[in-house]
Amino acid sequence: MPTVGQTLEDVLNRPFEPLTLRRPMRLFPTSMGLKPGISGLPSDDFLANLHSGRRTHLALIRKGFGKEFKNFQNYALHKVDTTPATRQRLIDALGGREDFLELLANRMREGMLVADLAQMTRIAEGALYQLTRSLSSGSLKCVHCQAELVSRPAKWWAEQPCSLGDAEYRFVDRLLCDALAVTLLPLLFGTTWAVKEHAIQNLGALCELGAHPFKHWLDMVRRPYQAQSLTALATRAGMDGPSPDSLLQRVARGEMLTIETIQAVTARLPNAKPVRDLGMQARALAFSIDFLMAVDNGAVPLDWQAAQAIVRTRILQFGQDIRYSLAKAIGSAPASSQFVPIKSTT
Repeated sequence: MPTVGQTLEDVLNRPFEPLTLRRPMRLFPTSMGLKPGISGLPSDDFLANLHSGRRTHLALIRKGFGKEFKNFQNYALHKVDTTPATRQRLIDALGGREDFLELLANRMREGMLVADLAQMTRIAEGALYQLTRSLSSGSLKCVHCQAELVSRPAKWWAEQPCSLGDAEYRFVDRLLCDALAVTLLPLLFGTTWAVKEHAIQNLGALCELGAHPFKHWLDMVRRPYQAQSLTALATRAGMDGPSPDSLLQRVARGEMLTIETIQAVTARLPNAKPVRDLGMQARALAFSIDFLMAVDNGAVPLDWQAAQAIVRTRILQFGQDIRYSLAKAIGSAPASSQFVPIKSTT
């Protein structure tokens, strides 16, 4: 809760620490706005990329208005006279919210629209991060040896086959906390732990070894379509464009999974939102893996498979930490025999 002099925004807006890349990120080379060897704060736009699939916050606004974006700019900045018909199309693009159009236009006129959207994104991300941290940062001791069963970040990362600075491992943890919060938030109330655990395992399954997270996600999408191959998936999803099956093959090998591809490949599913959300989670996990490879300072740099194994292990560890933290909070601590240390496999 806010303290005296603090607003809720102050509490939820958790600034990032300066980060240092050791080498360029491979899949998201420009998203962070950082150059290897130079410590700096990540660009706000990386959050727009992760949470919306758009490269920048301005691109998010542009997508919202679609073909009317130029008309919106003209209207907001008084570049030309806007006809009543054009103004009505702008209102329609915002779901009929005339007041919202005026708010957005005023903020753009003041040069603050992108900054406002970036601030809202930071607050939303801060809330997600703090949700998972609060759920997973309890303490539970083994009834026999009194060993702490809830992982502690510094100790956990020190035991992994990588070498990261403090700010860098905290950043990876934060990315994964966000992904877990998005996964668990709809299940927080009114569901059993078994349902929550299944969702966590499903998230971890995107990082199972043997395939890229994007390939694992496409395989998940194939099931409701009953498609035996990616070629069949492209056909049954009704994907347009040149060689959609070739596009899916490239994505499965690690080419960028875009928001447009996520929407296209799930277009004919009766309940597409959960699957689309998991596609966005696959992007976030791929970002985490890419970042981990870029900041590792070990003698032998991590390859994608090793980094993917660490990310999967950390997701499952967070799931176990949440389980034990909640068990302690409600007074039903699991027996020590249920505790199985989670180890990464490469």
